[in-house]
Amino acid sequence: MKLVTLPASAIRLRYPLPFSVYDPTGRLLLAKGTVVRSEDEREFLIKRGGHMDVTDSDQYQRAMAGKLDGMMRQNVSLKQLSTATASPEFGVTAVVQDHQIDRVAVWAELQSRASTLLKESNKQDWPSRMDKLQIDVHEQIVSDADAALLILIQATCNEVRSYSATHALLVTVVCELAAQHIAAWPASFLQPLRCAALTMNLAMTQLQDRLAQHSEKLNSEQRAHVQGHPARSVEMLKAAGVDDALWLSTVAAHHGSQPGPLADKSVDHQLGRLVERCDIYAARLSARGKRKALSATAAAQAIYTDERKQPDEAGGAVLKGVGLYPPGSFVRLGNSEIGLVLARGRRANEPVVASIVGREGLALAEPIVRDTKLPLYSTSGGVAPHEIKVLINLERMLKMRPNKG
Repeated sequence: MKLVTLPASAIRLRYPLPFSVYDPTGRLLLAKGTVVRSEDEREFLIKRGGHMDVTDSDQYQRAMAGKLDGMMRQNVSLKQLSTATASPEFGVTAVVQDHQIDRVAVWAELQSRASTLLKESNKQDWPSRMDKLQIDVHEQIVSDADAALLILIQATCNEVRSYSATHALLVTVVCELAAQHIAAWPASFLQPLRCAALTMNLAMTQLQDRLAQHSEKLNSEQRAHVQGHPARSVEMLKAAGVDDALWLSTVAAHHGSQPGPLADKSVDHQLGRLVERCDIYAARLSARGKRKALSATAAAQAIYTDERKQPDEAGGAVLKGVGLYPPGSFVRLGNSEIGLVLARGRRANEPVVASIVGREGLALAEPIVRDTKLPLYSTSGGVAPHEIKVLINLERMLKMRPNKG
C-alpha cells in the first residue's frame, strides 16, 4: 500500500469519502464512504496525520490516465513513463476515459498547491512552481470559466480552511475575466495580473487563515500587519527571486488605490485597482469566522460605485466579466423558487440556473434547470448562502449545465 499525506482540501464536509483514511503507520482511521460531518472531525484527521492509498482514489486513477496519455503523445521514454507511474502526486488534468475533466478534483488540487506556495515562499524552486500554478489556473479559466467560478464561490462561502488560498484563486479568476472588458489593456498585462492576484496577500497568509476560522478582533499589531502587508509581500516576493517589475508594483499598489478613470493612472495602479476591487468582491462572497457570506447582489453593490459614490470602471469590468449573478451564487426566481447559478448567460441578469428550493421553501427532490429569460423564472435578486439549507453536489451541478461536462 502506497500512502501519501492527505491534504485538508480532499476531505469535503458532509460528503462520503471517496477513499479510506489511514494514519502514518497504515492503520485504518475511516473507511471509504464515511461522511465527515464537522470541522472538528476533519481537524482531528489532519492532526492524526491522515494518509490515503493513492490507488484507492478515483481522482488519482483519472489523473494518472491523463498524465500518461499526454506523455505517450509526446513520445517520452519508457523510463519517464515508469517514473510517472511511480509518482504519488495528483496530476492537475484528472482526465477520465471519455476525456471529460473532473473540475472539482482539478480545483481541489490547485487549491492545495496554492495553499502550500503561499506558506513556502522561502523554497528555492518557488518562482517556477508559482509560474506553473498561474499557467494551470489560466488554462482552467480558458477551458471552463463558469466551472471555475461555481467551484470557487461555493468553496469560499462554505469552507474556512485555507481561506487565503481559495480567496487568492477566486480573485485571480475574477481579475482575468474582468480584464477582458478593459479594452485598452494588452494581453501582456494578464500574466503579471494573475501572479499579483495570487500573491497580493503573501505576507499575511497565516493571519488571514487564522482570522477566517476564529473571527478574533484585530489588535494594534495585527492592524499594522494588515496595513503594511503590500510592502512586506513585495519584499517576500523579491527574496523569493521574483523580478517581474509589473507583478511587484501591482502587489504594492493593490491596497488603498485611488478612485477615478483607469486611464488617468499608471499601469501598475490600473492593475492594482482591479485587483483591489476583485479582492473586495470576492471577500463579500466569502464566509469568515462569524461573518456570513453575502449575496451576489450585495457583493456587486460593494464595487459598482467608488469611494466618491461614482460608477467605478474597474468594478464595472468585474460585473461584466462574471455577471450580476455569477456561477456558484444563489438567486430567487420570479416564481419564488431559489436556484444555484450554473453558468453565465448572454445578459448579466439571465444566468443558467438550477432550482433547488421550491416556492414553498422546501428542497426539491431533483434540481431543475430553469430558463431565466422567461418571466416566470426571471431572476429577482440574490440570496445569501446561509439562507440555503440544501447540500450541493458540485459534480452533479456541473453536469447539468447545457453542453458542459
